[in-house]
Amino acid sequence: MIKAYLNKIVNIGVKPGLQTWEVYLMRKLNAITIIALVNNIIGIVFFSLIGLPQFNLECFIVLAIGPMVFVFNKYKNVIWGVYWFYILGYLYLTAFNLHMGKDSFILLFFFPVIISMIQLLGRRELLKHLIILSSLVVVCAVVIVFSYRYHWFESPLSKETIQDLSIFMIILSFITAIAFIIVVVTESMSQERLIKNMLNEKEVLLAEVYHRVKNNMNIVTSLLNLKKDMSSSKEVQEALDDCRNRVYSMALVHQKMYNSNNLESLNFKDYINDLVKDIKHSLGGTKKLNVAIDAENINLELSNAIPCGLILNELITNAYKHAGSHEAAIQVSIELKKNGNSINLVVRDNGPGITNEALNKPNALGIELIKSLTEQLEGKYEFANRNGLVFSLSFNQA
Repeated sequence: MIKAYLNKIVNIGVKPGLQTWEVYLMRKLNAITIIALVNNIIGIVFFSLIGLPQFNLECFIVLAIGPMVFVFNKYKNVIWGVYWFYILGYLYLTAFNLHMGKDSFILLFFFPVIISMIQLLGRRELLKHLIILSSLVVVCAVVIVFSYRYHWFESPLSKETIQDLSIFMIILSFITAIAFIIVVVTESMSQERLIKNMLNEKEVLLAEVYHRVKNNMNIVTSLLNLKKDMSSSKEVQEALDDCRNRVYSMALVHQKMYNSNNLESLNFKDYINDLVKDIKHSLGGTKKLNVAIDAENINLELSNAIPCGLILNELITNAYKHAGSHEAAIQVSIELKKNGNSINLVVRDNGPGITNEALNKPNALGIELIKSLTEQLEGKYEFANRNGLVFSLSFNQA
């Protein structure tokens, strides 16, 4: 019953649409507010028992306006609640330090409050708020130090009373620090479990997406193969082969992603090996195609892997179509290197090269596709004739 009621208070302000970190920030703030209010109740009881009711005023003020944290969380946002809690807390602690003096050890309460503030606001989005509230701590510390140094306030308490206060404050501040740590750690662990579960669900859904996309593309590939077998036109068959290879190069990316444990990127060296094998198998014919691969183990994200795969497909199939007109065996070499954040892909063949007319031909689908894919990669490309065609591509890793 009590646990359910406390959990209801801790969840004040939590509503759909909030980000995960906002939910747990709000829960942590509500929890440490409860601890702070309980501390004030304990303080009222203690001060009354030892005959110091004059110190109850600050405690009653905090009990009266401290719950505004819950109001701000519910009707405004958690940042309003954070500012209210810490500004009120630091002014409250400063006032007690001035009234009781350094021998009361009330100064120790600053430490759990500062630790909680760092834990709550230790995010990039909240950094400016942490700086502002930390500046307030510095101001309060300066005021307290100067009050001790220049005796702005003289405590009228006896040594025996001061001793009782110091023991009480040391014990209560220690318990408060432990309570704050338990709250922060418990909520952080709960947040971590939730994030892990969300990531696992995301990976399962992402794997399912890759699997379905791969299956759909395989269906398209099969339809293109079927249509090719039904056609008697060599020109149509070649066009369907080109389409089939392009679709397969994309399907292979999704297949490799699905089969790997890494759903964010794939090893492009392994991808090249599989792609080359399939292209050689699909081309068939009497021409001999030799492909030498010199690639580093580089992981590419999906947004980079698909364009690179399509570019490779175009270059290898074009080499097969054109480079063999002068040589019995078609030689293609593929180099994949990484230099810092830059990925460099170089493809060479032993064909006749390429003319400026062919590069600028408006209906050259393969060339236009390569140019468009390079723009998608935000990279740079170059065609050159050096004992055959040399294609160079460089782009930055996403």
